[in-house]
Amino acid sequence: MSGKSRGFTLVEILVVTILGALVVGAALQVLITNRRAYTAQSATISGQQSTRMAVEVLFAELREISPSGGDILEMSSDSLRVRLMRKFSIVCEQDDLFLGLSPRMLVVDSLFGALMLMGGANAFQAGDSVFIFADNDEDIDTDDVWIPAEVTQVSTGFACPQDGQAATEVSFDAQGSLFTADSIGIGAPVRSYGAYTFGTTTLNGDVYLGRREGGGRMIPVTGPLEAGGSGLEFIYRDSVGTVTTDPLGVSQIEVVVRTGSEVLGPLGRMVQDSVRVWIHTRG
Repeated sequence: MSGKSRGFTLVEILVVTILGALVVGAALQVLITNRRAYTAQSATISGQQSTRMAVEVLFAELREISPSGGDILEMSSDSLRVRLMRKFSIVCEQDDLFLGLSPRMLVVDSLFGALMLMGGANAFQAGDSVFIFADNDEDIDTDDVWIPAEVTQVSTGFACPQDGQAATEVSFDAQGSLFTADSIGIGAPVRSYGAYTFGTTTLNGDVYLGRREGGGRMIPVTGPLEAGGSGLEFIYRDSVGTVTTDPLGVSQIEVVVRTGSEVLGPLGRMVQDSVRVWIHTRG
């Protein structure tokens, strides 16, 4: 029995090709849509993380400042320079504190924390600027002051006479005139401080929240933020909420952090996010 095998006609091939192209095109469109959605979602999450991390850093650092005490050194809409407390201990012995020009005192080591013991990086060091609380007359509080001084020498290996706790001797050479008799007692807090600037800085073309210690360089902390100078904004308000330019009158700091991305969202708009918080200072 003889026969001829019949192949596909040109029309059938064209129909199959067109149907296959439609199926592949639809699948490709789904993949592209999913890819765009994933990219937009990733950009959204990244932006939210950046804004919230920036807010957490600023909130933790700024809520303890005292504008009326002079902690705000410089302020503008996109930069803030403040005085921040960093190390803390208490006096456990006045070691010839009021004799001569070189007062000394013992401070408790255990209050420095584990990393601060044995002269660690977080212990008091020569050159540290500190405030020492002077209670003066214990029966009234109107004469209480924080005495500013500079640590000139630190010696370890001492013990508090009351309970034998490890202690460090802190000296203030040639600053005896700052201290008056009976002004600083046992248990008086001693806090070191430094000047820190918060603003924006760039890294690899992106804008970040930055922090500068003293006169050092601005270190990126978190980001990226929105470019063009709008990623970080400070608004300073007094006790009744009115915008003020007086550093001593700041009662709350309104902080706005914005992020931006070149990624398009589902509605064809750039992915953006912003957070606005109010930080109430210590007054």
